[in-house]
Amino acid sequence: MGFDRNVEIIRGIENIQNIEGPSAVTIGVFDGVHLGHQTIIKMAVDFARIIHRVSVVVTFEPHPLAIVRPESQPPLLTATDLKAEYIRELGANHLLVIPFSLEFANMAAEDFIDNVLLDKLHAQYVVVGEDFSFGKGRRGNVAFLDSYGGPKGLKAIGVPHIKTDDIVISSTEVRERLKRGDILGAHELTGRYPRFRGKVVHGFGRGGSVIGVPTANVETLYGELLPSAGVYAGYAWVDDDREPCVIDIGWSPTFGDLLKPEIHVHILGFKKDIYGKRIDIELIDKLRDEKTFNTIDELKQQIQRDIQKAKEALASKSK
Repeated sequence: MGFDRNVEIIRGIENIQNIEGPSAVTIGVFDGVHLGHQTIIKMAVDFARIIHRVSVVVTFEPHPLAIVRPESQPPLLTATDLKAEYIRELGANHLLVIPFSLEFANMAAEDFIDNVLLDKLHAQYVVVGEDFSFGKGRRGNVAFLDSYGGPKGLKAIGVPHIKTDDIVISSTEVRERLKRGDILGAHELTGRYPRFRGKVVHGFGRGGSVIGVPTANVETLYGELLPSAGVYAGYAWVDDDREPCVIDIGWSPTFGDLLKPEIHVHILGFKKDIYGKRIDIELIDKLRDEKTFNTIDELKQQIQRDIQKAKEALASKSK
């Protein structure tokens, strides 16, 4: 998880201070930072390099639908800190995180262009998806950016949808694949394996004492969407070390005492005490669905098979 360069994270329009124009800007929620998002962000980075200036990625927190239509709010794919890491990899210079509110949603499109894009960010180029809209009543779109911003020196570029196998790459499609436990399908749309960030907390403690396989009980920090219940092969990032592991996500139906789904991670050959530590979990492949076992011995035997299968899956992916 180490990178060669930094992206400056600016939280709030009022905290923009050191962006000298002109700049190339892109705007969007960018949840999941899938291949379509990556195309848009890279294009803004390329325009910034052409004019020998900086690139700015503008995103929002929380998801705009959480404010304007809470009943339609989608589950989160990528929390802001992970989003920043993915955007950093694409070469962007700045990430502006705008707190989304009803007041901001009601800002006139003209005011957003004048007060944010031109006055604050000194934008020369704005790169957005072809269906992007903004401002009160969603009046702002690519055509509006061009007609209103063009005379003021703003060049708007609308990027068509990116497809794979005739399927439009979208955050919605990534969510659907993840909900099915289709890890490889999600990878196809994002170019990376799903990852979420959590903290190791105390659980029932039966991984080591009852089952004989020590596990870390992980609580997600930001409530990201988890895949369907089951057992997965993957990696745990602990203190910047990438450790192979088996991940169980679900209800532990053999015991039947959970009030909500839990994440149990067995890190292969790992003996350190990591309670309270931040941990990133990267899912590489689904091994099987969750199931109920008649006895603890049956569960133990299956876990050993899971461990062996995980080793094989991770070995095959590393080739």
